Amino acid sequence: MYIFRLSFITQFRNCLPKIRIESEQAELYCISKKEFYKQVKEDVKLQNYVNTYYRNRLKLAFTREQVMIMNSKAGAVCSWLYRLASLFGIQTQKGIFIDLQVTNEDIANFCGITTRNSVNRVIRGLKEKHIIQVKNNRIIVLDMDYLKQFTK
Repeated sequence: MYIFRLSFITQFRNCLPKIRIESEQAELYCISKKEFYKQVKEDVKLQNYVNTYYRNRLKLAFTREQVMIMNSKAGAVCSWLYRLASLFGIQTQKGIFIDLQVTNEDIANFCGITTRNSVNRVIRGLKEKHIIQVKNNRIIVLDMDYLKQFTK
């Protein structure tokens, strides 16, 4: 069961982001940009948090662009899969199991690729080379060394 608490929702119904909840309980508050920045301006801790968030997002965007420029779309997907396996992977007899349900659209968004069809081709190629397996939208990395070469 998911619990959502929405405030100010009627004004902003058309601007809701795509959200996927993977926990038993979640709270979501939708406020105007003006109100958000007013609260940030008044709270030094929140300012630091927001600044750190944007710095990290900018760093991630630069990293994605570097990987894409140096390695193409396939390299971007491989690099992202390597980071995902390193962060969330569980070692099994077959390989490293990423226990997150990940769609091709999710991968495209994270890698800065405009269409999920491009991701489909890359994933299909990785499966054919026996680098990964996909079952129920969950990925098992069979060859981390192959993926690692795209992270440099």
